[in-house]
Amino acid sequence: MDACLANLKNVVTNVTPFTEEAWKDLSSLFSFQEMERGSYYCREGEYPDKMAFVCKGVLRAFYRTDKGVEYNKTFFVENSFPVSLAAVLQRTKSYLNFQVLEDSELLVANYHKMEELYEKHRCIETLVRKMIELEWVIKKEQRELRLVLNDAEQRYLFFQEEYPGLENRIPQYHIASHLGITPIQLSRIRAKLAKSAK
Repeated sequence: MDACLANLKNVVTNVTPFTEEAWKDLSSLFSFQEMERGSYYCREGEYPDKMAFVCKGVLRAFYRTDKGVEYNKTFFVENSFPVSLAAVLQRTKSYLNFQVLEDSELLVANYHKMEELYEKHRCIETLVRKMIELEWVIKKEQRELRLVLNDAEQRYLFFQEEYPGLENRIPQYHIASHLGITPIQLSRIRAKLAKSAK
């Protein structure tokens, strides 16, 4: 757990300056959790109150239609923060599922207990605001624009840029779902790019 906390500290202090007292109070909220591939960190219909930090592993956030079709919204790899943000902020049911795609190690904290530290440590409030802006507002808008403005090949190249090496760690159909294409289309794109690279 010490190594995980050290990674977390590096990430948060790169976002905004932290006092030692603020870090002590923030880090005390996190507990270490190991999760096996295929398990769920959060399921749709639950009322989540937690956020996590990925020390090791991969998770996907996806939603499922009434017909059972799954769409991968985003992936969380090392040094990222899985949280069903809309549900946590509004204290409502999550419409997203968070599934572990490879054995993972997480640090998990209660989001609302972290909010209680805002008055005592403004740097924690600043951290959360900046993380929300970067991870859930800016990236969400960028992805939506890419889906509309770019073809499948360009979206795949953006995926490689955003998640370096991830395509070698998870099944290809998860990537295809994220890109809004079929696995066959993805296979053709990869073959075309491999051929042009020779």
